[in-house]
Amino acid sequence: MRPRWSPARWLLIAVVVASVPFAARFLLRFPWGRTVDAIADADWMLLAAASLMNLVSLAFKGWAWHLLLRAWAPHRWRSAEAGTFVGAAVNAVSISVSGEAVRLERVARRDGVPLVAGAASLVWARIIEALALVVFLAVSLLWLPPGRWTVPAELVAWGIVVVMIVCIRLRVWTWLAERLPSRWRSRLTPAMPAGRLYLLAPLSFSTANWFAQWLTYHWAIAATHVSTSPAVSLVALVAANVGGILRLTPGNVGVLQFSLIFGMEAFHIPTDQALAAGLALQAVQVLPVLLVGVGLVGVEGFRRRSAKRAETVGAI
Repeated sequence: MRPRWSPARWLLIAVVVASVPFAARFLLRFPWGRTVDAIADADWMLLAAASLMNLVSLAFKGWAWHLLLRAWAPHRWRSAEAGTFVGAAVNAVSISVSGEAVRLERVARRDGVPLVAGAASLVWARIIEALALVVFLAVSLLWLPPGRWTVPAELVAWGIVVVMIVCIRLRVWTWLAERLPSRWRSRLTPAMPAGRLYLLAPLSFSTANWFAQWLTYHWAIAATHVSTSPAVSLVALVAANVGGILRLTPGNVGVLQFSLIFGMEAFHIPTDQALAAGLALQAVQVLPVLLVGVGLVGVEGFRRRSAKRAETVGAI
């Protein structure tokens, strides 16, 4: 008997079908010629700098995960870093959490990290990345000139940071973790006994990851000769990451470009220029990472990991 499709899948199909007429209209009316010209005239030195900074951001991300994973299982730093790069390469050609599954498979195979422990560390890594985004926004908005939206956003971000500090001082995280269902409590609480300052190091590396991404976005956008600024790059970064949470397409192709068009529209940047910037950014984020990923595991190994799902995906 063929398995039934879930309501969520039917809903996704309905959304896709309903979007087809709008997408067709957009594709037919879009000024593709100007977009192609902007990409052809791109500053390759800035694109190279953005590519390098994107790799640096992944290194920070891998280091933060390494520090978190130590609470569950001993492993080597280079295994966590290699797993992060190979996972990012797999995410560039797949959807959902396939890249996270590859990260777990890498450290499990090379250093014997238990699957459950690795999955727990990735759950914490996502929590830390979200908290680091708040810290990043609070600090980065200090550098921008006061504006209609920057001041309220800065006040909200710093308010959340203060709440985070209070929660750490009062051990609110521990109190909340103790009231979770036993299945989740067993996954999350091993990091708590290490002390209040244990999460500070991975939080710092995750924050550095966001700053490196900001530079990546800024240089990639500037490479297409768009009239950009740190504020434009910051909004584009936030819009792209919020829009790509679900990872509905390989490497978030299409989602990234639409998010940039939407975010940059607030700064009156023409759609064709925003799309050119999005395509340049996609190349910066995908091509070098694919080269590094293939270099680490080889072509056959990368194909095998790209196709790997099984129980590893379900454990995340």
